[in-house]
Amino acid sequence: MNNRKYIFTPNEYAIIVYCFLLLSATSFLNFNFGIFIKPLEGEFQWSRTSISSAYSIYMIIGSFAAILTGELSDRYGAQKIILIGMLLSGVSLFLASTLNTIWEFYIYIGVLAGLSRSALNTPIFAYIQKTFDYKRGLATGIAGSGGGLGILVITPVVGYLIIHYGWRPSYIVLASVFFVLSIPTLAIILFSRNNEKTTDTQEFPPEENILSESTKGMKVIMKHRSFWSILGSHSCDCICHSVIIVHLVPFAIESGVPRLEAATLLGMIGLGALIGRIVAGIISDRIGAKWSLFISLTCQTLPVPLLLFNPNFTTMLLIASFVGLGLGGHGTMYPIVTRDYYGKKRVGILFGTFATGASLGMATGSFLGGAIHDLTGTYHAAFMFSFFFGVCSLFLVWLYPEKNNLKPAEKEKTDFALNP
Repeated sequence: MNNRKYIFTPNEYAIIVYCFLLLSATSFLNFNFGIFIKPLEGEFQWSRTSISSAYSIYMIIGSFAAILTGELSDRYGAQKIILIGMLLSGVSLFLASTLNTIWEFYIYIGVLAGLSRSALNTPIFAYIQKTFDYKRGLATGIAGSGGGLGILVITPVVGYLIIHYGWRPSYIVLASVFFVLSIPTLAIILFSRNNEKTTDTQEFPPEENILSESTKGMKVIMKHRSFWSILGSHSCDCICHSVIIVHLVPFAIESGVPRLEAATLLGMIGLGALIGRIVAGIISDRIGAKWSLFISLTCQTLPVPLLLFNPNFTTMLLIASFVGLGLGGHGTMYPIVTRDYYGKKRVGILFGTFATGASLGMATGSFLGGAIHDLTGTYHAAFMFSFFFGVCSLFLVWLYPEKNNLKPAEKEKTDFALNP
């Protein structure tokens, strides 16, 4: 029984605030892409498919790099990797304000921003999973809600700036805000640099129930259905919501919604994500990560078909809020699922691997959403495509093993003795 007088210690609160601020900053890169589609399309006459391809590059680069950054955070600690990500984020946003060709757009927003995403998201969430044992769902949810707050606060501001000052100054503002938000996190990094629980030589806690293959290395882990169920669900649900995140704003504008009001739809997704992250974390502490994730993905998936019926702005706001709730819950649950099933030792590389599947899903959804629009002239088929993969993600989560069927972790060791 836990006899804590307070939910978190002061040091743990400092870590949560630190992660909250960093994730607020990274949400600028993840979820503000759709606001820039129309301005770039109007100035350069680039096709919707060409512009969406930058987001796909961003996700693909971030996906494969996430495996490396996850492994590096397991080996050397998350803070050094996070610092690299902070630097790349600010540089990529600033350079984006100077672009004149589609190839520059691909390099600045695709490659550089993708690398920075992998150096922030994976190490931050791995850091939380290694640090917290008590109320881990709540800690992950509060810290992760920073991403939702970043969308909620920044998205309407960027929409206003684009309308009144143009997209180039808007990128500069985003870069400046990122660096400003990074200042207090640097102080917290220096303060807590010795507090991270490194796992290079750490044994699995004997009381922790995890999958039996968790102690047998990545090659064995990847042979089991559980690994592919988690990877597949993460990929499918990201295909589902990436179509909405990238294409909801241009869909609203094409449906007659004024641009500034359309930009607030992403803000509503951000508000939903903020609430969803915290609520899903609280629910997971009570009923487990598997079913909390299932509830989150249900909230994300079921409202999507409503977009087929020419919704008004109010209906779009409602849909955006539910998608945001699911998006936020998804963001909180996957790090917890990784820790619950596989323990602490490889949480960085495994979550990085699952994030790779997620990023590939985001790249697929955003690109095909634009391509289907260009092919058909509407977003109806794209939204049905989104809904189908949302349903697939629910089925794959249902295949996850039940937590109460897991066994206590065995000590991982290598026996070099020769058989007689």
